[in-house]
Amino acid sequence: MKKLVLMFAALAVVSLVGCSKQEEGPAEKAGKQIDESMEKAEAYAEEKKKELGEALEKTGEDMQKKD
Repeated sequence: MKKLVLMFAALAVVSLVGCSKQEEGPAEKAGKQIDESMEKAEAYAEEKKKELGEALEKTGEDMQKKD
């Protein structure tokens, strides 16, 4: 029983040490840059979609006025 408790304690210590904050490598940095770029692209596309919708709505209203 003591061996089992000791084994779990050692596993817990190893797990905590393994999860400690480490410096980011090039892959992590590149991943963050990709994520930021995708968020910016999504915001830009959303803005353009809104502008297009407003333009289409205005065009529809203008067409109805001409009838």
